Amino acid sequence: MSVTVAKNSGFCQGVKKAVDVAMNIDTPAYVYGELIHNEVVLDKLRARGVVTVDNLNDFKSNKIIIRSHGVGKDVYDFLQSNNIEYVDCTCVFVKKIHEIVRENYLKGKQIIIIGNPNHPEVIGTNGWCDNTAIIYNGETDAVFDNQKEYCLVVQTTYDHNIVEKYIKILQTSIKTLDTNNTICYTTLGRQKECELLSKECDLMLVVGSKNSSNTRKLQDICKKNCQLTYLIETTDDLKSISVNKNIKIGIVAGASTPPELIEEVKNLMKDSQEINKIETETAKEDTFGALLASQGDKSMNVKAGKTYTCTVISANDEGIAVSFGGKKDGFVCKDDAEIDGVDYNPENYKEGDKFSAIVIEKTSKSLPKEYIYFSKKVVDKRNKENSDAVEKLSSPEFSMAMTEVTKNGLKGYYGGYTIFVPASQIKIAYVTEEDLPKYLNKPLRLRLIKSNKDDPEKEIDLKSKKSFIASQKVILEEEKKKKEDEMWASFEKDTIVKGKVKRFAEFGAFVSVNGFDCLVHNSDASYSKDVPASQVFEIGKTYEFIVRYVSRENGKVKLGYKQLQKKPYEIAFEKYPVGSVINGTVRDIKDYGAFVLIEDNIDGLVPVSEISHSYTKNPADVLKVGDSVTAQIIRFEDNRITLSIKALIAKEEKTVEETVVSEEDYQEAKEKRAKKNAKKFDAQAVSAPKKQRVVKKDEEEVSSWKSDDGDATATMADLFKGLKLDIKD
Repeated sequence: MSVTVAKNSGFCQGVKKAVDVAMNIDTPAYVYGELIHNEVVLDKLRARGVVTVDNLNDFKSNKIIIRSHGVGKDVYDFLQSNNIEYVDCTCVFVKKIHEIVRENYLKGKQIIIIGNPNHPEVIGTNGWCDNTAIIYNGETDAVFDNQKEYCLVVQTTYDHNIVEKYIKILQTSIKTLDTNNTICYTTLGRQKECELLSKECDLMLVVGSKNSSNTRKLQDICKKNCQLTYLIETTDDLKSISVNKNIKIGIVAGASTPPELIEEVKNLMKDSQEINKIETETAKEDTFGALLASQGDKSMNVKAGKTYTCTVISANDEGIAVSFGGKKDGFVCKDDAEIDGVDYNPENYKEGDKFSAIVIEKTSKSLPKEYIYFSKKVVDKRNKENSDAVEKLSSPEFSMAMTEVTKNGLKGYYGGYTIFVPASQIKIAYVTEEDLPKYLNKPLRLRLIKSNKDDPEKEIDLKSKKSFIASQKVILEEEKKKKEDEMWASFEKDTIVKGKVKRFAEFGAFVSVNGFDCLVHNSDASYSKDVPASQVFEIGKTYEFIVRYVSRENGKVKLGYKQLQKKPYEIAFEKYPVGSVINGTVRDIKDYGAFVLIEDNIDGLVPVSEISHSYTKNPADVLKVGDSVTAQIIRFEDNRITLSIKALIAKEEKTVEETVVSEEDYQEAKEKRAKKNAKKFDAQAVSAPKKQRVVKKDEEEVSSWKSDDGDATATMADLFKGLKLDIKD
């Protein structure tokens, strides 16, 4: 048997940098998304206080690590606007892709990303073109516009053989395509080496996590060339693999595989060559499981992972010697005696004391071979976890990460309990089977629930069962209802609330108040007519609003903004006191006057009587729409401004124009006047010279008359002499 390990195995430069930063960070920190797709490394990070979060609003620390996959521009904007300190561990190759995408997007090009639409690197890259990219993975037909220019980039860890195929397809479909094959050269070298090695070997071991995209690609490449290809997440996965001593084994590892796991698998391969020297008469095969159990007592079938009751023989500073019923004695090294946080003390173990322990592999070649090695710590930890699990699982809410995807949901383990979360219970909306992997290894907020088969009258029994159904949905629904109750209670009519503008529509703006979308109609956004809400507000900005309408039954809340602002009349009253002179434009003309626009949203009325000193029947005879006028503000009343044009025009003295009238016309005028003033005096006959008389044209009454010869002239006093009038000569 020969074992060959690929040179390009394990952490790439970008992942190594991110892990080193996280392992050596001086304060508790958060990582936006999983730093690495390997549970062993993530467990170590959690132990150091490095927490993974998937929602920006969940950040509770001022120290954020951006993983090597990179993030979108919006994440940087959020961190900077909230003054959150961050360490940027984005891979240099991914950074380069972000620069290409942003530059070409700003030039107006349509971005195409070849990659997995659910991969964090692709999601982050898409954020540099405002999430408008076409994600191409060959699964769906894409339609391209020959009038557009396109720019193509590639996920750094994508299969280079598939990428070359896709690029050819796109080049024949798109008229103008700027192609950037941005596969990382390390990834490219790893894939090519994997391809060559898998063609030479009889068995391939791909070491890494099944959640790692690049690890799964290596597995796919190996399977094409080597039928016996296995994915190894831990050394336990080796137990069921049958091998022949004459085969050639190749080992490759993904970019997120820690070097210690690769080394452990490699050493087991070398050790297995010694095991394979022991052949039976009937078989020439063995399994790696034999290697893991090789330290056991074969007469008792002692295997690694089996639990025994051990009796203390003696204890010293190195550990505890025990008997467990086998031909050999057992030994518990001091590092395997106590759970974390408890110091080992040999005086605590007296001869004859009993405890449970589990058979483990020999942790060092320097340890004596005559013992079977046990771990008391593992069993104690498991028992403690079981005890903690009962308390934890009995609570109304517990946090737990699921580690397996099943057909209809997610599965996880806590202590000795198996927890199943159906897809329908992950969140309020249903989670599709394709989306289930997104929730792996991420903490869920859960509560145990009963299945349809359970007796509704009985409580959940954690003693008699080991498998349970849990739901995050019930917790989210309760919180949603509570928030809704609180929210509707806060939405009282005429109360003032704060809201953030989320988006605009043709008829108004949608504003988020405590997470609920409310509508501000255009008519309630501004006093200005025909001004849409989009010209009043800014997206993402917070304003104060007044609640105008509430209907919980219809799920609607309408807000007002202009109602909290000064009215145009109030602004005008402060700006233009009575007596002010304004320059304006005639906006509209009515029978009763002309409306003059003083400034935006403020206009005043010039009544017909205030247009001119002379009688004006129709304002349109004097003014027309669009005329510029100067007027004086003469009154504020009932939100109305009254203007006067004539107040700024000096009153002209009227000239008297003499007109010659006939005797008949004079008599007629006299009679009319006499009748009109009948209540003031008695009409009497008036003697007057014949011929012609002179009257004022602008007055109804006759003021003088003139004889035919032009010499004799009589005044009105002469004409009315003898009448009982209050008129003086």
